[in-house]
Amino acid sequence: MTFDLLATCRKRVVLGDGGMGTELQRAGLEPGQSGERWNLEHPERVEAVQRAYVDAGSEFIITNSFGANRWVLGRYDLADRVAEVNRVAAAIARRAARGCLVLGDIGPFGGLLAPLGEVSLDQVRLEFLGQARALLEGGVDGIIIETMSAREEAVAAVQSAREAGAPLVVASMAFERTRKGEIRTMMGVAPAEAARSLQEAGADVVGANCGANMTAADFARLVEAMTGAVSAPIIIQSNAGQPDLVDGRAVYHLTPAAFAAGMREVVVAGAAILGGCCGTTPAHIAACREMLRG
Repeated sequence: MTFDLLATCRKRVVLGDGGMGTELQRAGLEPGQSGERWNLEHPERVEAVQRAYVDAGSEFIITNSFGANRWVLGRYDLADRVAEVNRVAAAIARRAARGCLVLGDIGPFGGLLAPLGEVSLDQVRLEFLGQARALLEGGVDGIIIETMSAREEAVAAVQSAREAGAPLVVASMAFERTRKGEIRTMMGVAPAEAARSLQEAGADVVGANCGANMTAADFARLVEAMTGAVSAPIIIQSNAGQPDLVDGRAVYHLTPAAFAAGMREVVVAGAAILGGCCGTTPAHIAACREMLRG
């Protein structure tokens, strides 16, 4: 590893990168198309996004492999190239990193687990294992698991990353504020419950990313709940507010300054690692860097 993330985030707040999918769309990716395909067809554009985050102050960047599993890639006739897509994603990020940490990204498999769906937990676990191995072969320093809503799927991903030999595992779930004002994942998992399950499964860092109807104050509440439940550092990567749909594209309106101000609340609540998700840009990360310096 380029630097010890765990040791550093226990001394000060560590800053990660921001949104990938929305930045690829800004670079020309059409809505509904595969961002992971760009690893093969437009690697220079993927690298440019990641280099912009490094220049903005990111201390780690995440590979463009969120949906690089056989179920998601299968929608784009890439099911037989899963390992290649992941290895190339790692190589691109490694080139862009310029010495900072690289984490291999694993997102949800894209469906519902049995008995609600037709995919078994064992099938998902095996797929995550293959994805983690390919990312590690490509040169990542660790694995980050993101945007999970089902506890069983998130735990399976963490266990697979550990089995693959990842020296660092970060695990993050997506939460939303319910009509009753509670914070839960789409599958009903509470923050403290999620944090405990992820840490027990072997995650070094736990937290939240993305989400719906979540304000900075909501993320601060979530951090407080998680820090009260586990000893692991907490990572928060929130969206740039809630989007509006304009001509088929999600448009996010939260400015870099407003985003950084919200992340200050999250830091005060106890978050050890910050980053951005959908709609955040290098400018949002640069604003967080200045906030942390202040």
